[in-house]
Amino acid sequence: MTTDDPYSFGYPDVEPERDQRTEYRLTGRANVTIELEAAEPGAGDGARTTRASSSDISTGGMRLITTEPLPGRALLPVIVELPGYGEGFPLTVEVIWCRPARKQGEWLTGLRVLDSGEAEYLAWVEAMARIIEADQG
Repeated sequence: MTTDDPYSFGYPDVEPERDQRTEYRLTGRANVTIELEAAEPGAGDGARTTRASSSDISTGGMRLITTEPLPGRALLPVIVELPGYGEGFPLTVEVIWCRPARKQGEWLTGLRVLDSGEAEYLAWVEAMARIIEADQG
């Protein structure tokens, strides 16, 4: 990984016998805002969100470091901010697994990006393809 490229290609720090991923992951940081609870209609309060950072990411999923556990099988809206790609990508994810991290008060969480077929998802797929292509070139 170079200082100009916040990503690298491969499967770092993954136990091969436990890895069930079908895509290569890019190691690098993306900031992710997760909507945990929707805003109450007419209440004036916003949705309850939390911020997380990725430890690896692919078109179809990501591993996050969160400050609270996320419920398994939950479908959650997120915004993924990739360096150099502007406002972020609004996506829907499914929580596949969540377990305590080594550091107290942190959780490792595996998410699957759901294919909505909408423009935001297609923009996400295109951005990830460009990042992977640049990393391999």
